[in-house]
Amino acid sequence: MAIASLPPYAAPLAAGDRLTPVQIRRLRQAFASDREEREKLVAAIGEGLGFERDRYRMALVHYAVGRYADAAELLDERDAHGALLLGMIHAELGDHAEARACLQVASKSLPEARAELVRALVAAHALDEAERVLTQVPAGAERDFATGQLAEAKGQIEAAINAYEAALQGDHEHVEAAFRIGCLLDRIGDDELAADHYLICADTWPAYLPGVINLGILYDERGEPNAAIDCFRQVLAYEPRHARARALLRDAKASRTMYYDEKEERERERMDKVMRTSVNDFELSVRSRNCLTKMNIYTVGDLLRITESEMLAYKNFGETSLKEVRDALAQRGLRLGMFKNEGDHGQTKVDQRMLGESVDRLDLSPRAAQVVHELGISRIGDLLQYTDLDLYKAKGSGQSVVQELCTALGACGASVRKPEVRD
Repeated sequence: MAIASLPPYAAPLAAGDRLTPVQIRRLRQAFASDREEREKLVAAIGEGLGFERDRYRMALVHYAVGRYADAAELLDERDAHGALLLGMIHAELGDHAEARACLQVASKSLPEARAELVRALVAAHALDEAERVLTQVPAGAERDFATGQLAEAKGQIEAAINAYEAALQGDHEHVEAAFRIGCLLDRIGDDELAADHYLICADTWPAYLPGVINLGILYDERGEPNAAIDCFRQVLAYEPRHARARALLRDAKASRTMYYDEKEERERERMDKVMRTSVNDFELSVRSRNCLTKMNIYTVGDLLRITESEMLAYKNFGETSLKEVRDALAQRGLRLGMFKNEGDHGQTKVDQRMLGESVDRLDLSPRAAQVVHELGISRIGDLLQYTDLDLYKAKGSGQSVVQELCTALGACGASVRKPEVRD
């Protein structure tokens, strides 16, 4: 596989430059989140990437797909960049002593490696040493994030949230900071703000799956099963075998079914009571009451099954009486003839002419319009060929984009397909 045809997430590898810790971390996060792209990169390793002699870049490729042992074999810990990557590998594996040793070597000539050293020290609960190293970390989002980690480890929740917020302000794509803020806010019961920060994880590309999972759980706990289902489907778009997302999706669907069953039952009982209500409860004139009696109309249910034209066709029933009845029903959110064809609840279908119209008609936000453009979609009908799973993974997409597209299509009488998720 030529370098130019690497999966999009692997673009930093094509440049041939040494990657920063932030680039390395995001490379791993991207491929850890996306099973399909991870498998493509694994296949590319077998087919040949075109830079097999570059041991450092090959190590990065193995690291990206989680082949830590293969990556470590290619690295020289005497090289600062090699030591940095080795340290990050040991940190992920929980080898705190090895991670500390490698990252200390890297930090001597790579100041940006010091933030990684702080991460490793906090994970090893060496908080005093972490605090000393933190003073040497260059200013920026990574220092703010490391500050947040240290504060959180010390139980200083407010200080941790403030530090993570500073990291997020310095780097709007710092999904780890957004996730940690969401977790801490969730812990102290601020659901609204927690959801806002988890949504950052769901709106990034590729999605940061731990944040999306937590957002779905939060929605489900708040009694919003549809929103929860969307979150778990987004996770499964990236990782179809994600066992926890599958279990949570089943629970959310069951919750939705129970919610709607109960809601429908309550509505049915309410409407049954309304339908049995006597028309004598309405403030109608004597003339109107007599006319209704002669028409064998005694309950509200009778009125909901007869149209205005049918009533006007009856002798002596005129516009004045019609207005009285119409107004009385309107006060209760009802109208004449609304159950004339009871049981006929056909869904609105998209106008076939609409399918050929430009997607510009949908009046999308710049981000959503860019996603549609990247997919090569020009007509509304073309957009309907994509499922929500396709749209979640589209370049530059996210949960807000998919919801915007669903809403825009809904206004046209159409809907995004949502097939069952399979392995």
